[in-house]
Amino acid sequence: MLYDKIELENEETIITTARKHWFIIYMELALVILFALLPLFFIMFLLATPLPENWRELFLTNSSFIIFSLALWLLLSSLAAMTVWTNYFLDLWVVTDRRIIVIEQDGFFNRKVGNFRLERLQDIQITISGIIPTLLDFGTITAQTASANSNNFESQFLPHPRELQAIIQTAMDSRLKTIYSETAGLTE
Repeated sequence: MLYDKIELENEETIITTARKHWFIIYMELALVILFALLPLFFIMFLLATPLPENWRELFLTNSSFIIFSLALWLLLSSLAAMTVWTNYFLDLWVVTDRRIIVIEQDGFFNRKVGNFRLERLQDIQITISGIIPTLLDFGTITAQTASANSNNFESQFLPHPRELQAIIQTAMDSRLKTIYSETAGLTE
């Protein structure tokens, strides 16, 4: 898996991972498939309407160009579908017992990886707006750290945002207790 490539600290364990909701990839792929089928709809429309005889001859004489254009169209549609899948599969939130790692893929060759420690987490907000996100239970999670440069990590379309927020809050509380007990043991 992708999170096997993440370098964890000593004795750090992964609590949960989260990707975008399945509805998002289905909708994006449906748009790509509809885009790929546009030439087929256009050809069916042309066959259904009466055309002058010289147009049919024009199509027959340029059939190799038309076939090449259709093949190029399908190739570009396949590339768009692969881009959608890559962005879905490689966008990931990894919650460990010490930090949150946010991986965002943008296209094939652009990846942003950010992480922040749970003890620096200041605020985590969820936003669920709209009827489909409410019914399917997905939304936006924004995590703000307590640092000088006001880092915000925001990911959209994450499934079960309330549960993810609760998991992060629980991990943050246990991390703060661990740090407090370690520092209390050092001062004695």
